[in-house]
Amino acid sequence: MSEDLLLELEMAAPVAGSLENIEDLLRVVVREADCAVEGMKGSARRFENAWQRIVLEVARGQTTESQTARPQLLSAFDKRLSLLKYTHALTAWLHKLGRAGAPRPDVLAPEIAGMERLKVGVFDLWQTADDLEDLAARDYPLTTADLDQIGPRLQPLASYYAEESKPF
Repeated sequence: MSEDLLLELEMAAPVAGSLENIEDLLRVVVREADCAVEGMKGSARRFENAWQRIVLEVARGQTTESQTARPQLLSAFDKRLSLLKYTHALTAWLHKLGRAGAPRPDVLAPEIAGMERLKVGVFDLWQTADDLEDLAARDYPLTTADLDQIGPRLQPLASYYAEESKPF
């Protein structure tokens, strides 16, 4: 056999080494993706809780402070939603490759849906301090016990009973 032929055939060794490196990198990606998925769980709940704290702050008269914090909150929200979507796409790709141990992409679907609902129902509507107060009033947590206590003390105006139109 000629030496040139042997050299040509030995060229497969570097290719095999590269493939092993790629395999190692994929294992690292799977492990990191799994960590990312675990870190993203509960994202929607955390931002819903943050919104409820803002609602309570507005009820305590701290609308201006909450409005001032809006850009930072929206930046954190948008960043988390973007990371959720990216992590979902990455895990879907890994799952499609059939990588063993790859996290399931469907784990993040409820988180993304919850964040999207909050975006549409709150953050897209909240532009001004007046918007914030309206949204906070809408979402203020009144329990049935609270309403039972308030109801008997606050009777409708007499004009309510005299009204003959049917607004509903």
